[in-house]
Amino acid sequence: MLPQNTQPPAPAPDQFDFMLKDQPKPPGRFGTLLSDVPKPAKILLLVVGALFIIVILYALFFGGKKTNTDQLTSVMASAQEISRVSSMAQLQAKDTTTKDLAATTATVLSSQKQELRSYLISKKVKVDTKKLAARLNKSTDAKLATALQNNNYDQTYFSYLKTSLINYQASLNAANKGASLKIQAILKADYTSIQTLLTASQLK
Repeated sequence: MLPQNTQPPAPAPDQFDFMLKDQPKPPGRFGTLLSDVPKPAKILLLVVGALFIIVILYALFFGGKKTNTDQLTSVMASAQEISRVSSMAQLQAKDTTTKDLAATTATVLSSQKQELRSYLISKKVKVDTKKLAARLNKSTDAKLATALQNNNYDQTYFSYLKTSLINYQASLNAANKGASLKIQAILKADYTSIQTLLTASQLK
């Protein structure tokens, strides 16, 4: 009699393959929401999302770098008025050093105003002449006229000039905040020039 085979029968091929294979993962919440959305619509959503991110990044990095026309116009108006008064002082002052300081101041401020004007024109910005005249102060003329009669013209002009230049520097600083790199360079150079004027012995 032949011995009986005690070995268990071999399992049929692929009988337990389902245990070894990776089971499909259930779709996430986002996948469930988009499962019924057509493919073209999904692509459109991705494009819109990408554009939204680009807009946000642009606003964060470049949104504050704009040309503040009103502030620059205000700076120009101040420069124009200081230049006007200094030109008048150049003619009316008796002391030669006062005339020289007034002439230098008038030239510097007029040049700064013109440079800012050229910048705005290059940006296709129209400069409002009425806003440029906003700083015109006829009371300054009256004070200088009275000082001329009282023989204290120079000191009156020096007092006006020092206060006006300090205020002008403050307006340069205000316009510099958030401005483009090009206009910042212009305003910083203007500030330095005004600081040099303020070192004049008559203004100390």
